[in-house]
Parts: sequence; structure tokens; C-alpha cells
Amino acid sequence: MRSTLILISLIGSASGYQPTTSRRHLLQQALVGAFVASSSPAEAVISSKYCSAGVGEGCGDLSEGNELIRSLQEKSAINRERYQQEALDAYYMKNYPDFFGVVGKTLVKKPDGTFVALADSEVEKLKQEGKVTFEIPRTKGGKFVDVTQKPILVFKE
Repeated sequence: MRSTLILISLIGSASGYQPTTSRRHLLQQALVGAFVASSSPAEAVISSKYCSAGVGEGCGDLSEGNELIRSLQEKSAINRERYQQEALDAYYMKNYPDFFGVVGKTLVKKPDGTFVALADSEVEKLKQEGKVTFEIPRTKGGKFVDVTQKPILVFKE
């Protein structure tokens, strides 16, 4: 960006004073504008190869032939969907229980991983019948307890 500003000032000073209505001046400004627009650093970032959770075009370049990094990328790719589901569950449980609590409902997780909002009276009945239980949320594939979340009510299979 700095070099672009220097280039603009040099072009402007080299041509000397010209009225702003000159065709030459307008053409010069248009060319400088086109140059600045085509050399945007943001464009380089957007067009660069990416590697996210072991998946993407840039993963081979990032590993630089290192077998350890390549194996870690493969593990990340394998666990990618599980981690995304954990993040989605965490999002639901951090943002929606208070919302549903106002209207007298509680989120309960089904065995397939989806959530259902049930009336508080129905949840109490299911607890007494032993059809729902509490589950402590875990993260990183079950390795760690996620202390940022409250326990989740889950239907027993």
C-alpha cells in the first residue's frame, strides 16, 4: 500500500502542474486507479491456497514434506466432521437454553444428534420415567470436559 502511494505521488509530480480538466490528467488518474485496484493485497489473500482441518489445496505446501505434519493433517481431516458437530452442539447449548427457558421449554438431545425443545412439564415426566439422562459435554473427540457448557439432557436409547 505504501509503495502504491509513493508511485502515485511520483507520477503526479513528474507530470508537473496540469489543470484537472485535462484529458491527459484524467487518463493518468484512471490508469493509476486501475493499477492500484489490480494490486490489492486482499486479492492475494483470497486467491491463496488454503488448508483447514487437514483439507484444502495448500496442505501439501504447508507440510513441506514433513511426515509428522502430514500425518497430523490426515488425523485432522478424519476428525473434521466430529469436531464440527461438537462445535455446533456447543453453539446450541450456549445460546438457546436461556431463550427456550423464557417460554418454558428445555432442549433435549436425540440419539441422532439433533435437538428438540420440549415443555418443562414433559421433561420432568421423562426424567421420572428414566427416559432422559444428563450428559457432560466433552470436546476434542471426548478427550476433555467442556467446562464452558452446562450438562445436556439426552434421550436414552
